[in-house]
Amino acid sequence: MKKKWFLNRVAFMVLFFVIFFNSNTLSSVVFTKADSPYFITSDLVIDNQDTIIFEAGANLILSPGVNIITNGVIMMNGTASEPVTLLPEIAGVGWGKIKINAPGNTSFITHAHITDGIILSLSCHMTLDHVKFSNNQQLTWQDPIMFVKGASVNTKNSSIYGNNRGEGFLMQNSADVHISDCYFTKIPDAIELIGVNGGVIRKNRFENIPDDAIDLNNCDNTLIDSNIIINVADRGMELGAEHFGNSENILVVRNILIGCNEGIIFKENSSGQLINNTFYANNTGVSCIEDATTKKGSNASIHNCIFSGSVDRDIFHDANSVVVASFCLSDKAELLGESNLFDNPMFINSNDNNFRLREGSPCIDAGNPDFPLDPDSTISDIGAFYYSMDTTGLFDLNDLFNQIDLYPNPFMGGFTISLPIERTDEVSIELYSLQGQIIPSVVKKTFFPFIQTLNIQPTQGAFPDTNIVCKITIGNLSKSYVLLHSSLY
Repeated sequence: MKKKWFLNRVAFMVLFFVIFFNSNTLSSVVFTKADSPYFITSDLVIDNQDTIIFEAGANLILSPGVNIITNGVIMMNGTASEPVTLLPEIAGVGWGKIKINAPGNTSFITHAHITDGIILSLSCHMTLDHVKFSNNQQLTWQDPIMFVKGASVNTKNSSIYGNNRGEGFLMQNSADVHISDCYFTKIPDAIELIGVNGGVIRKNRFENIPDDAIDLNNCDNTLIDSNIIINVADRGMELGAEHFGNSENILVVRNILIGCNEGIIFKENSSGQLINNTFYANNTGVSCIEDATTKKGSNASIHNCIFSGSVDRDIFHDANSVVVASFCLSDKAELLGESNLFDNPMFINSNDNNFRLREGSPCIDAGNPDFPLDPDSTISDIGAFYYSMDTTGLFDLNDLFNQIDLYPNPFMGGFTISLPIERTDEVSIELYSLQGQIIPSVVKKTFFPFIQTLNIQPTQGAFPDTNIVCKITIGNLSKSYVLLHSSLY
């Protein structure tokens, strides 16, 4: 029978003194897979600077309101097949937070699933890779899933699955924030930066956001590059002040914004450049306003962008603000400015969110000739994607299989496959038991220009707490992946 620790404050302290003291110095606290699950029923407090280590496969189940508070660093060393998991004792009821107060140090979280809990880091640098946050609890708008103040952040290949409550990643007073290749859904203000200089937000995907997807306040020299933003209730990007100070020198390049109330807004004396972005089916594409009713307004320069299917208008600015658009295309109305086009952009298939350009598109070679040439050595195209007839050599399929991500693993009900494909390929998904029997499944396909996401739901034959094999075939090559269909995830 697996050993289980029921940790209240007294039992936990006894465990510390017995196991972890070495020459009267506590150096680390270790949670292992072998002794999992750990039941944490009261606050776990580390007053010194000891490291808390979570080994691959470690599983903690925390009671409502319970916190992990430390003056040392956190190291979660999960793997793809054996992630670290932190779960609530009562589903949908939060267990509290991990609070880290270790100025100048760095915490590392790799391959972890954190459900109904949040992270607060005070001046401790944070590095996250393949971390999945799931929130089912009733957070308030002041409660971000991860709040890092006064420290750098490097987060990649991670995700937040929300319930339209709380906020996402909030980073404040930092000079080094990188968030890339992450996924956000149903989480207000999915990424918010306050007082950040030099941030990079790149190749993330946002879907069904109930407020803003990206929110910048008092930020400078920020790059927002190659993100996909779909179905946002308010702003895809809100670039401004929010009582913290204006944002300046914001570069927004090669993003796709679909179905937002407003695609991008500059407000409260903020400024930046929009280059080679694609706006589709937004109520308003770009707004530029002075929200604080002072005399000086915001300003934005827009180059090489596509505005298609705008419901109300492509561009709006108030009397105090200035917008300059050049070498852009609209299919709604003629845009004021140099070398703008009023035409059909000729996407391959906008209904399938494929915004690449078809042969003969007026956007091809119609961008600003003074801008850097496209990779095919022609004048820059308009929109997020440059046109190229050459679809060979973009990816080696053997390398592609190493980039495929299947999550969550273990899974309950269904799982998702992310395939970073930039060309059209035939993709086949088959499920088998370890004995080779076919497991029927429902495949729900959603295509994005950077990533194809396939949602898989076994319909029968996949029993709980058993392994299944997922065979993925792309072109003429195949690879199989093993997942655990779990009854408790």
